[in-house]
Amino acid sequence: MVETWDGLLEELVDESEFKTAIEERGFYNSNVSLKIFAKKYNFESKNTAPYLSINFWSEQSQILKKHNMYLLRTGSGRFCIFDENKFPSPYLQLNTNNSEKLDLEIDGDFKELMSAFDTGQENPGLEHLNASGGYDSLIKKLFGNQKWKLGPRGGQGSEFKVFGKTTHNEIIPVYDYDGSEELDYTIWTKENILLFEAKAVKPKYGLDVGWHKLAYPASRFRKFKNHSIVPIYLLKWGNVTHLFVFPIFRFHNDEGIIINDLEQLKPERSFRIDFGT
Repeated sequence: MVETWDGLLEELVDESEFKTAIEERGFYNSNVSLKIFAKKYNFESKNTAPYLSINFWSEQSQILKKHNMYLLRTGSGRFCIFDENKFPSPYLQLNTNNSEKLDLEIDGDFKELMSAFDTGQENPGLEHLNASGGYDSLIKKLFGNQKWKLGPRGGQGSEFKVFGKTTHNEIIPVYDYDGSEELDYTIWTKENILLFEAKAVKPKYGLDVGWHKLAYPASRFRKFKNHSIVPIYLLKWGNVTHLFVFPIFRFHNDEGIIINDLEQLKPERSFRIDFGT
């Protein structure tokens, strides 16, 4: 009986079937849910989220890191393990240098409202920017004077194809995603959809977020051909909020998403708002 997730992974990476998949394709697809998969190892996994919902690179298993590998969830409790030497990691390596300051709206009639926001949480943090005029400032800096409206948010079940980009710049299908994905926030202008992933962590943490947190929910807007999708990562460090604005999201041949296109993983601009000043 395997007692830990790391113990299961240690056994898995030594199996011939796993090694063959990694050597021939550069990735291993579980094809079944973790609950079914784990029975082979007598490993009990009542909740798959702690093992598969990996938001940051720092949360990846040390066993996989030791073998230059990483795991991505593929929906419905399933997962893929990739060889980083063949498929570059889709986890970001951000920094807060050279961030632009966003202007806030100072309204003396709503001082108590501003103080009511809990800056330590993601959802209140998203609405704090709305109430304080932060989004007005962001839209103006990105697109000029344009009207905007809040769009849909929340979780839903989605299905889409996922492609991987190899170290030789080949783009190949790696898995079909089928499961739930979460959308934190959207803002719509006449021509753009600003898609937000928000995280609230301690200062200096959270810069290694996984690109799938933005790419998975982007798939639901693929049908809106008249709009460009602009991924934005909102990172809260207490009273300080950072916004990383990425290039316009590109789908692969209108079929699905590329999970590790390194050109898309580099922000074009970054902004900073300090609510403590």
